[in-house]
This record gives sequence, structure tokens and C-alpha cells, in this order.
Amino acid sequence: MLCRRSLLLLLVSCAISAHLAAQQTTTSQTVQKDPQAVSVLTQALNAAGGPAALSPIQDFKGTGTITYYWGGEEVNASVTVKGRGTGQFRLDANLPDGVRSWAVNNGTGFLKNTDGTVKVAGYDNSVNFGSLTFPYAYMVTLLQDSSMSISYVGLETAKNGNKVQHIQIHKVFTPDPGGMFGKLTTRDFFIDPATFQVVSTLDMVHPKNASNVNIPHEMQFSNYQRVNGVFVPFTVTEFTAGQRTFTLQLSEISFNDGLQDVDFQE
Repeated sequence: MLCRRSLLLLLVSCAISAHLAAQQTTTSQTVQKDPQAVSVLTQALNAAGGPAALSPIQDFKGTGTITYYWGGEEVNASVTVKGRGTGQFRLDANLPDGVRSWAVNNGTGFLKNTDGTVKVAGYDNSVNFGSLTFPYAYMVTLLQDSSMSISYVGLETAKNGNKVQHIQIHKVFTPDPGGMFGKLTTRDFFIDPATFQVVSTLDMVHPKNASNVNIPHEMQFSNYQRVNGVFVPFTVTEFTAGQRTFTLQLSEISFNDGLQDVDFQE
């Protein structure tokens, strides 16, 4: 009798676990493309130059200056930024004591300090950093990617008092127990409802070995200028945990320079 009861309990437990796993998998497999969100993204892409101008862009390279805000001090340097596809980005700053480089390369990343020391960044802190300073390189793929969920959050008031359209996206993985990978790929776009220019993006970064701890990471875009039929933000400011970390001021940008994987390696 005891064996039968134990077997029955085991079967019930397995059935419940399978049911929960099925619910979890079903949730992770749900791809939503909200019509209003799609409409706002489409208008934003059209305002930036349109798919015909944006789609051919394979890579970009920009030069200018960067101001870091470290410990209450401003540190200025000349800078080069590079981006390729949706998963590769690099920033090289020529600081007074040497070159500081950081890059992401399709899910992995590194920071190389001026003294030569290197810190490696994992997937959780690299996945949303592709095309960091040129969000349209990423946005142009959203509507074509069948694994990307797109939601309309609403019309909101930004920190500066202006209205913005809030769009949230995340990639759907199968399987994705607990939805962790989907959460890591979540990114929010804030779009001006009048000009349809991207005002800012928001994602999360994480302490080392603590992917479940979220630290807000915001990129703000302004000073849009037309380059080869595409509107590009020439001023980009980063905020981490609400603190301004750098402001990038581009002086020029070019497209399709033939960048390769090696350009995003240490």
C-alpha cells in the first residue's frame, strides 16, 4: 500500500511539474506584435529616412569627442565609435593616459582600460549594446524578426516634461524557463510623437554574477542631422542608475566602411 501511495504521489508530482513547465514554455513562446506599437515604429523608421535608406546600412563609423563624468570630474577625449549589424559595437576613447576601449561582439564584451587590464562582460551585460549610439540599425530589424515581441506601453511624460510614445520589445526564446533570456533582451524605446525621432532607449545592466538584479541603463539621443538620406543623432548621453556617465558628440559619421569581426575584438 505504501509503495502504491508513493507511486501515486510521484505521478501526481510529475504531472503538476509537466503542467507548470508547459505553461512556462507556452508563455515564453508567445510572440506579440501590437498594431499600435508597430505603427509607431514604422513611422519612426520613415522619419529617419525610411527602410529603403536604412536597410542597406551594414555598419557605421563615427568620430568626435566624449566627456566622461567620473567622481564629479569631467574627462574629455577624442573618440571613435563603430557598429556592425545589431550585435556589434565598439568605442575607443583617447584619454590623456592612454586608450580606453570597450566593445560587444554578439553576446560577449570586454572593457580594456588605459593600463592594459581587461574586464570581460557576459551575455547579460552585452546583449543590448549592439548599435548603441545608432538605434535605427537595430530598429530596422524589429519588424522583420518573427521572434521579437513588440508592445505599446502608452503615451507618457518624459523627465523633461515632453510627451513620448513608449514601446517595449523583447526577444522570445524557446525554451526559456522562467523567461530569463527574454527579460535580458528587453529594451524600451521612447519616441517623440511629433517628430517620431527616438528620444531615448532603456534597458538593464547587472552586477557580476547577478543577472536577476536590474540597474537601469538609459541612452538619450538628440542633435539629429541628415547623413546620406538618414537622420542620425550626433549627441548621445548615457545614464546608468540615473547617473550621467558620458556624453558623446559626433563630428562625422559614415556608413558601410566594410567593418569585420576583428574590429570588435580585443
